[in-house]
Amino acid sequence: MQRRNTTTLLSPSRDTLCVLPVVLVLLVFLLQGAGWAGWLVVTDGSPGKTVFAIAEMLLIFVLLWNGWRIRRHVHEKTSSADRQARTVATLTFASLALCSLGDLVNRNFSQTFYAHDRIIEHSYLVDSVWFFLPGYALFFAAAWLATRERVPAWLRWTSLVVTAAVGIVSFAGLVLPGTSRYVVAVTGSYTVLIALMVPAALWLAMTFGRSAWLVCTGAVLATVADALIGHFWLFGHGHYPAIAYLNFVVYFVSQALVQQLPLVVLAAATHACPSQTGRPD
Repeated sequence: MQRRNTTTLLSPSRDTLCVLPVVLVLLVFLLQGAGWAGWLVVTDGSPGKTVFAIAEMLLIFVLLWNGWRIRRHVHEKTSSADRQARTVATLTFASLALCSLGDLVNRNFSQTFYAHDRIIEHSYLVDSVWFFLPGYALFFAAAWLATRERVPAWLRWTSLVVTAAVGIVSFAGLVLPGTSRYVVAVTGSYTVLIALMVPAALWLAMTFGRSAWLVCTGAVLATVADALIGHFWLFGHGHYPAIAYLNFVVYFVSQALVQQLPLVVLAAATHACPSQTGRPD
């Protein structure tokens, strides 16, 4: 009996993999709402701020654990020949892992401000890009792999060029005079990349239809979350800390949704090959 319970814990059902993120999202709403309403003392430099940041990271790490379980689930339900599903699962989990490190930087435990110039107060947001940029690049690669057989090349490249151009124009209107070249280079590159989550959502919708609408929503929300940072936190003034609470909610919901991509790919593969129910290798 004990062995059976252990196997269930390590090999959760698809429903369990989908329900846990919902519970985590509800907890995030409660936590951020309490901070926004002033029920918790979370001013910068206070012990409450540190405790609040630790609580945020605990939620992130539980979501990361769920991502690991999704990857394990996909590997258990497929054979070694199913490279697409397994690779998408690995890329999606690696994406979430890197983004989790970016979240750790954004908690600003060291209370570092104005690290790169005298314009950008919340400089840790810039430093976290070194994790978020490759993190979202991995998810973009997963979306590309999952949709490469269904999206025409002309549409793929046209959507990329148009979205990248919009990202460049949008970023140019945000940069403040006197911003250091390092900040401009790092955040500018990231702005272009995060904008590409929108065409990735389009490709997923074209490939998987209604079954991918939650993942598509999550991909778009990733762009929205970083647009909020750029306009109202990094280059905008007078909106902190309210923008931090709002951004974390949007970002967390986004991550909870996009981590479901491997399950969408697995469901599509299972539907195409209904006889394949386990891992024959």
